[in-house]
Amino acid sequence: MRDETLKEVKKLLNLELDIYHTLSKMVSRELEAIILDGDMEKLLSILQEKQDIISRLQLLSDAWADALPMLGLEDLRGTAGFWEKLSALFSEEQSAELDETLSKTRFAAEELMAAEKTVQTELEKHVEQLRGKMRQVTHGRSAFINYAKMGGGYFDSN
Repeated sequence: MRDETLKEVKKLLNLELDIYHTLSKMVSRELEAIILDGDMEKLLSILQEKQDIISRLQLLSDAWADALPMLGLEDLRGTAGFWEKLSALFSEEQSAELDETLSKTRFAAEELMAAEKTVQTELEKHVEQLRGKMRQVTHGRSAFINYAKMGGGYFDSN
């Protein structure tokens, strides 16, 4: 029973790890779309794909919620002391195995969050550049309209 339980827990953690790796690749594509290509359509497409992957995290969360009662745990994953209680269900060797998988998953999650922060920062810079261009266009349009109003040329603003 404990071997099967360990396999199930590791399976869930490995699924989570795979999702984090997939999301990390998508974050790299986002950064490329923003910095190298300046392609907002491509970025929006990537974000749409990314949303599908993020929804897999919710399904995974549901799978954890289904598995925990079978393990005899009432605590929700992510609450204080959860991993210690889970590890206590296994032998020392199995617990070490679980800790290794958990460490990989945590590391991947931390790297993903750092990459997401980088993309957010770059996107904010890009948005500020777009705002600046829009201000220039608006200012230029306003100057042109004022010029036309002063008789500098014929312009139909309708």
